[in-house]
Amino acid sequence: MRTTVILGGAGGIGRTIATFLLEAGEQVFLLDRGETKAQVAPLLESWPESCAFVACDLTTAASITRAFDHVAAETRSLDAFINAAGIIRRGRFLEVSTGELDEMLQVNIRGVYLALQAAARRQQAQGSGRIVNIASAHGLRTTAERSTYAMCKGAILALTRSLAVELGPQGILVNAVAPGPVSTGMQDASLESRQRWQAATPLGRVASADEVARTAVFLASRDNTFINGETIVVDGGAHVAM
Repeated sequence: MRTTVILGGAGGIGRTIATFLLEAGEQVFLLDRGETKAQVAPLLESWPESCAFVACDLTTAASITRAFDHVAAETRSLDAFINAAGIIRRGRFLEVSTGELDEMLQVNIRGVYLALQAAARRQQAQGSGRIVNIASAHGLRTTAERSTYAMCKGAILALTRSLAVELGPQGILVNAVAPGPVSTGMQDASLESRQRWQAATPLGRVASADEVARTAVFLASRDNTFINGETIVVDGGAHVAM
């Protein structure tokens, strides 16, 4: 039985990825803030033997360490690590406070970085693994009032490339998925910025969580044997439209 850890497992995309993996017979650990456990209760109830929730606060290094220690105590391998964590804050660049900036950096970059280190150490020890970062199309093409979010997601895309080069020789493939707006995502469907994304998409709609999840599941699977260091953009072609 393959084992996958999903960071941000209680979010819409994280839960959808988990559902696909559980249906395929995998063991899945959902890492997220303790208060989000109720959001994954249906998964825990449907797959009590193969799905577990582990509290993990990305603002605290000790919490990240405890979460991965818990996973290590429960399973012998870590076949895939999927980072679907992140928060989004909207604000004009000149009005973003130090506190807001620190929060975004702490969760979206520092916490994720530490979690990636923990996962990579485990996979290095076993000589193989898959890492998938759920980033955002905002890391490539963005809108106003998204400076902190775009910066963070751009950093994750750069980190993905760097880790692919460094960890590839150790049998660890590292890739990213960069979704545009998602129907179950963090961005309100009524926002003007989301409406502009949708209008610019040749398919005329936003993605479903399933469409993003399937891409991540493939990159994290045994079937992916040679894709490394890539960013798969799931935005219906918005990034290539004039």
